[in-house]
Amino acid sequence: MPTTVLWPEHDPLFPRAWSDRIGDFFADARLRYVDGSGHFTPLECPRDFATALAAATA
Repeated sequence: MPTTVLWPEHDPLFPRAWSDRIGDFFADARLRYVDGSGHFTPLECPRDFATALAAATA
C-alpha cells in the first residue's frame, strides 16, 4: 500500500537525516519534505499539509 510520509525540516524528535531509512519501514513510501515545519506540521504549515494530503488521496 502506498504511504506518504511528511518529514518536517526542524523536528527535534526526528531529524531529517533519518529520512533515508523510510524504505526500511515502508514497502512503498513517498517521502515529502515540509520546509519550515517543526514537529507539528498540520499546525505550523497547514497549507503544505493540506496540499500533501490532497495529493496523497487523489
